[in-house]
Amino acid sequence: MTSASRPAAAVTFRCGLMCGVAGLLDGVSEIDWSALEHAYGSADEVPGWLAAMTDPETCVDALGDLDAAVYHQGGAVYSAGAAVVPFLIRFALDPTVPHRVDILDLVCSFAMLHHEMRQPWRSQPSARTCRKGLLGAFDSLLRLLDDPDPAIRRGGVEILVGLVERADDLADELIRRLPGEADPDVAADYILALASAAARDALTPGKRAATAGWLSDRIPPAGDPRRLTFLVAARRLGHQAGTAENLLAAYPHSVPKRTVGWLSRELGDDREARIALARIAIGEATRAPDDRPLAEVGTVMRKWRSATVALTPDIGAALDGPPPIRAAAVHLLAVSGDAGRVWSDRVAELLSQPGRTGALAAWALARWGDRRAVPAVERSLRRDPEVFRMGSTHYGDDFYWLDQDPGIADVCLSLAAYADDLVPAIRWRLRNDPGTATAYQLTEVLKAYGPAAAAAVPELTAMLDTQLPVPACNVLAELGPAAAAARTTLTRMAVGDGPEASAAAWTLFRVTGDPEPFLARDDVRDARRINAAAARRLGDLGPLAARYLPDIERQLVEQPADWPTWDGVELGFAHYRITSDPTLCLNVFDAALDPLRHSQQLPVSRQALRYLVALGPAATTFTPLLHRAAEQDERLLYSGGWRGISEDDEARDLARQALAAAAI
Repeated sequence: MTSASRPAAAVTFRCGLMCGVAGLLDGVSEIDWSALEHAYGSADEVPGWLAAMTDPETCVDALGDLDAAVYHQGGAVYSAGAAVVPFLIRFALDPTVPHRVDILDLVCSFAMLHHEMRQPWRSQPSARTCRKGLLGAFDSLLRLLDDPDPAIRRGGVEILVGLVERADDLADELIRRLPGEADPDVAADYILALASAAARDALTPGKRAATAGWLSDRIPPAGDPRRLTFLVAARRLGHQAGTAENLLAAYPHSVPKRTVGWLSRELGDDREARIALARIAIGEATRAPDDRPLAEVGTVMRKWRSATVALTPDIGAALDGPPPIRAAAVHLLAVSGDAGRVWSDRVAELLSQPGRTGALAAWALARWGDRRAVPAVERSLRRDPEVFRMGSTHYGDDFYWLDQDPGIADVCLSLAAYADDLVPAIRWRLRNDPGTATAYQLTEVLKAYGPAAAAAVPELTAMLDTQLPVPACNVLAELGPAAAAARTTLTRMAVGDGPEASAAAWTLFRVTGDPEPFLARDDVRDARRINAAAARRLGDLGPLAARYLPDIERQLVEQPADWPTWDGVELGFAHYRITSDPTLCLNVFDAALDPLRHSQQLPVSRQALRYLVALGPAATTFTPLLHRAAEQDERLLYSGGWRGISEDDEARDLARQALAAAAI
């Protein structure tokens, strides 16, 4: 399209924009950007990005590049970040600049970074320069509150509330503007900004008292759609009106409409209120229909064990809801453990559903150890069709992602009772899918299946001659004499070099009972250090590994910081198995189990719990901690989502087993 054929308005806008670019970029060329740095090195590209941000056609990509480089992941202010903030503020204030809301988001990130940075990063020259530039622009940034675009006003107040050094001035401005603010979202942001400033003691004492009184005097009556916002503000200030009961009553008809996730953050650790809100979320999701509110249900279930029991009847009833809600309900029931088992027949009816709903139904049944899951799992192993991927995802945040589904190994591990039915399909998959993920995932399943995995010895023996022999060794060692058919290959490998040879020598001991091939090796220690895998193998040998005892003791005594790690736990247990003296081992386990005292866990914490079962009465010193882990309501958390619930269930069961063993 030529300029003659473009619409007149577009030409006018384009010309006006180009005429204003020079002013927007004033001073950019005067900075030696090559002397400044961002996350990826020299800041030479910054002038080009800034120029591109003035053009609607290139703004989005340029802002994305700039954000990734100068802000990156936060934590510190790069020298280029300090230099670019004044230009970002200039752009945000100019109504001709495209995508101003996104630019405001980046400015806000820098404003909040001051509160998030730790020392020494907070005191670095770049950080101080950045903060000085933001504070110096406070009066200019106030103009954003007069912008006709509500999104700009909202972005503006989000930045300004982070500039706590000017909190008194901001409070005056917000109180002055609030009566004339027609947009409910903006008005709500003003109210919450006032409450946050007062709650964080950013205001001077007199201003804080005046602001708190001003807010509390204006709490609307029941039925007013603005009531929830004022009640949340009251709660942040510790005012008696901000009770959970009042918030829950005001939530359904609030304006602006808030998500259950937003309100849950305000309710915090109030278990009963969070459970009540989760029930509201189930009804909200079913009526919409929209499964997003159900993420809060999973989040509450992940936080408290009792919440799972309390919410399962409501979740089960949602199986009769629309398809998206039905799938989410099955996802939540799958992680509910015994509490959801009562719904197994209804879930089994969904096995024939196409796609994800049927797959989730199979997973739920597998979690309950229900044979009806076996045909679907077997078909997936044979890719007929494959509905559970090979591999699995992990994340650590508190949010419950309803689209985080299990991998095939996660599903198979719950079906050990039907190993004879599934091992043929696992053997087929090992023969036809020799990839790394398959080898690691399915050998973990076979190891857990115990004697039933003996049928897979031919496939495991063949795996010894691939690039992935160690996972095969782990299963063959678990099988012991039942893996005798692999003896010839293991004997050949055991005299070679590398970690696979050491693994083969250890596996040969487990299969034949002969420790010499393993003890004859000189690579058990790596630079005078015994790693977790080697320690586990030495522990298997028991007293036969006595010549390594000085090395184990030296490593444990000299490096107590390693006690709560895999190396430490395996070395501690190996020491016990070699000496039968639990003293040092118990000291190591005390460090590894410390997260349980804080309602947390690490994967290695569960390993320590497993080994406590083997220690039996020697572990009585941990009886109070084990009772707490088994009986407390708050979950022992590590991973996010469904996996966090599953890990807590496992830790609780292991604590119960350790208590039973200690009482013998």
